Amino acid sequence: MTLTHFHDDERKANPRAAMVRVEIRDAQGYANQRRHDLRIGAQPAYVNPDPPEPNRIFIQPITTAEIKALAKERRAQREMVRAMKSNAGVAVVGIIGFGIEAQKMFEALDAVTQEKALRAAVARVAADLRTTVTGLVFHLDETARHAHFSLCGYDVTGQPLSTWMGRGVLRELQTALHEELSTFMPDLERGRSRKARAEAGAAPHELVHRSVDELHIDLPFEIEAKRKDLAELAEKVRTNEARAEKARIKAEAEGERAKKALRNAEIYERRAQGAKNEVDALTGQIEGLEARLKLIEAAKTAAEEARDLARAQAKDAGARTETAEARLREVDQIIGDATSLAAEAAAAVIIGDLWQDKRGRWTAEGGAPSLERLKPLWTHLRPALERVARWWDGVRGKVEALPEPEQQAFFDEVPPEGAEEGPGF
Repeated sequence: MTLTHFHDDERKANPRAAMVRVEIRDAQGYANQRRHDLRIGAQPAYVNPDPPEPNRIFIQPITTAEIKALAKERRAQREMVRAMKSNAGVAVVGIIGFGIEAQKMFEALDAVTQEKALRAAVARVAADLRTTVTGLVFHLDETARHAHFSLCGYDVTGQPLSTWMGRGVLRELQTALHEELSTFMPDLERGRSRKARAEAGAAPHELVHRSVDELHIDLPFEIEAKRKDLAELAEKVRTNEARAEKARIKAEAEGERAKKALRNAEIYERRAQGAKNEVDALTGQIEGLEARLKLIEAAKTAAEEARDLARAQAKDAGARTETAEARLREVDQIIGDATSLAAEAAAAVIIGDLWQDKRGRWTAEGGAPSLERLKPLWTHLRPALERVARWWDGVRGKVEALPEPEQQAFFDEVPPEGAEEGPGF
């Protein structure tokens, strides 16, 4: 599998990271989650009724009665005067999801390795929380594949996890998840905390208002949670409508007790109507989130296409730059060769190996550059060499009259550097 890895803005969420979320649930909350995990009862529309692969139950979630019994058994290790409350946090429910690129890494694993990775991750989370795993299910019938797991809500010493499972612990669980999964997914990266993102320069609004990558990861889970609530509300509507119908039938059959039955029917109808109103409101929220997710996916697709185009253009520009640099080096070489040739020709004029006859024809002999070398640049060199020849004719007699040491010193410095001192080279 090939993953495109570019340096991300450290202020944003990491698409190459896995994510774990956990929360405490009472018995009823656990029961609802268990039904969702095992697809018990009517399923919401977002669940694919005919997925390419069935969901995988790695650890069968224990029943609500069993989780309550386990919680009571652990709680009994402490000397408690009062009985366990009905709303006590008997379970921890969690979800493991993946960023956009981390999802590709996970899907590249075979089924056996995927199971090993998820089992190892959940076992590590349970160990860090000092409790035990009570269920693990991998969902493949939704848009984004993810795992649901459950743990006992009391640790092995009988302490309720709700008393100490704070934000710091949740950060540690994120690290634990990364450490376990990176054994199976070497390219996986650690998710970025809000603190780390703030230290990288993220503005407060960037921490409060999620980035596109974060929304792309989070929204499917938020939609799933709301759809689960919607399914529960729909069940509530059906239950209360059934109870209302039963109460009205009872009222028609019972004469004097009809008033009470009718009152009950009205209560159930009000509850059903209230649940319907909540269903309508929640349906609107889900539709809004789905529309937002579609816009985000469209924006990401457009951004990725623009990114790919920019990379292609940058690659093309790099190739053109390389060609231009090669051409520049070639030009530098040509200029250097021409300068050297001009200097050799000027020296040959002075020592008499390159000279012009009375008809203006040039002849090269001895140590002068060959005519083959001079020919390509002759149009540019000829005016300069003629100036050298005229200058040399004017100073030759004076130079030859100098004593030998002074003559040698003169030739060591020829041609002069200043334009006014010599032939203009």
